[in-house]
Amino acid sequence: MNIQQMKYVVAVANNGSFREAAKKLFITQPSLSNGIRELEEEIGVTLFIRTNKGASLTEEGLTFLEHAEKILTQMEMIENRYQEVTKSERFSISSQHYDFLGEVMGKVIQQFKDQYKNFRVFETTTLKVIEDVKSYHSELGIIYLNNQNQSGIERYLEQANLTYDVVGSFKTHIFLGRNHPLAKQTKIELEQLCCYPQVRFTQEGSNFAYFSEDLIENQEQETVIYTNDRGTLMNLLVETDAYASGSGVVTGFTKKEIRLVPLAESPNNKICVLSQKNRTISTIGQYFIKELKQLF
Repeated sequence: MNIQQMKYVVAVANNGSFREAAKKLFITQPSLSNGIRELEEEIGVTLFIRTNKGASLTEEGLTFLEHAEKILTQMEMIENRYQEVTKSERFSISSQHYDFLGEVMGKVIQQFKDQYKNFRVFETTTLKVIEDVKSYHSELGIIYLNNQNQSGIERYLEQANLTYDVVGSFKTHIFLGRNHPLAKQTKIELEQLCCYPQVRFTQEGSNFAYFSEDLIENQEQETVIYTNDRGTLMNLLVETDAYASGSGVVTGFTKKEIRLVPLAESPNNKICVLSQKNRTISTIGQYFIKELKQLF
């Protein structure tokens, strides 16, 4: 049994046929079939039910797939940690949904375009930001901390062997469409929002409130709209009387369409950059952090 055979099994399981899996792996179908047949003979089980319509996993195949995916994930983490190409040709950050990322990354790309071939900005959920940095897919992660979520997230970061640096702070702002009934106010009280829908970003780990990306949790909220996309959130604000919460640090076209009104008695929120413990941040990573600090 070898890593390549495990990759073959995962590819067939994901594509539903040997023919499609072979295309994705850039190998011939006979090579793929022989590799899996040799694996089945070695371990003494049949992994796939083969028909004219494709291939499906047997019960033993499902168990094997579960173990193989875990092993391949660990292998990918090791490769991302030690392969030189990751260090020298690619820069990636993972972040909660923030409008200001485009401006900061634009400066980074302009400064390092001759040295790096690939740049990645992965906007995702809080848990996936942490996992992305933990698994070395991204060098840095961007999240916020405040009194409500800090202790919970710090425990999770400790388990993930990650540390963080506070690069700036902000007060909670309410995001509204320009025609919203509250758009002309200079500040908004929390109780004023109860009768309007709230747009929130979908998060995993719903049992853990500290993973929430939203800065306010209104217990009396009647209607909640969930999305996982920043563009969709902005469109909903423009087209409805819904509201969202955020940092108030926005750039580009968002300024033209959205009103940002401070939340009265807002707690202090901190923008933090996550990184691996005991690992030196690259020159490009340090430049990114410097530009982010200057923005705040």
